[in-house]
Amino acid sequence: MPISAAEAGSTSRTIHRAAVIGAGGFIGTRLSVALTNEHVDTACFTRVTRALDDSDELSYVLHRVPVIYYLASSINPTLGEQYPERAREDHRTFAKLLARLACRDEPPTVVLTSSGGTVYEQDVLPPYDERSPVRAVGRYGAAKLALEEELHAYSGRIAGVILRLSNAYGPGQRPGKGQGVLGYWLRAALDGRPLQVISDPGSTRDYVYIDDVVDCMWRIDNMVRDGLLGEREPLVLNVGSGVGTSLTELVGIVRTVLGRDIPVQYTTGRELDRRHVWLDVGQAYQTLGWRPTTSLVDGVAAMWRWTRDQRQRQSVNRTDGAHQWY
Repeated sequence: MPISAAEAGSTSRTIHRAAVIGAGGFIGTRLSVALTNEHVDTACFTRVTRALDDSDELSYVLHRVPVIYYLASSINPTLGEQYPERAREDHRTFAKLLARLACRDEPPTVVLTSSGGTVYEQDVLPPYDERSPVRAVGRYGAAKLALEEELHAYSGRIAGVILRLSNAYGPGQRPGKGQGVLGYWLRAALDGRPLQVISDPGSTRDYVYIDDVVDCMWRIDNMVRDGLLGEREPLVLNVGSGVGTSLTELVGIVRTVLGRDIPVQYTTGRELDRRHVWLDVGQAYQTLGWRPTTSLVDGVAAMWRWTRDQRQRQSVNRTDGAHQWY
């Protein structure tokens, strides 16, 4: 199993091959498990563990691993608009980490997750590749580009990989404010409520299954082991499905998976939403031999099974808890 932050201080100076910062989130949790399944000794940190404190024993781990996956974030597109101070704090934390890592004799490779949906110039038509012009959409996009620029500032010293992710979805993703439309929809369907479309139903997005994202990340660990990443400018890769799916099409897929008609409610979209975005992922194939393999129908079906199972487990836990009082 991946080592937790609480366990790291009690280890006998275990030498880890990877660290995941942001291991408690949707992607980080899945990545930590996948690395362990591939026999990669992994140290896992969450925001709660304060892994970057100078006095923390865990800094021993962070300053010796060959690759660090940086997924930590306290914002999403909605929260970024509401709480800009969180983005500034995220930036300070990342900058502090890079400054400390640059002092190592052999700095690690830093893999940074960014946003393929909010960093590209929206006046340019999709699909977007890594050479497409960038211009942030909203404060969230600006925050992601600022982190990218921070990593670029250490080129020549720290090997970096920037992964511009599209909309990741799948088992383990819970409904959260400002993101994860499929999580909201499947929970609504389970509760017998209509699906809410808070945008132009014809707008298109790029949806990529969580296991495909993790597969891409794992391949980077292999590149590091093989010495294929140098201390040049950070490698930028898009990670998505490579196709755009409209909200109307997505509603149809959900109905197909559930095998029934579901009512839909339409409301005005957010100002920060863009109409069309999907990614060209050809560079990831050329560099890593990676391409997404999970269809949207299969991915939504897996997510639906997980959502139902979660509800059943919650019901069992509530029943078990009640029985403890007798």
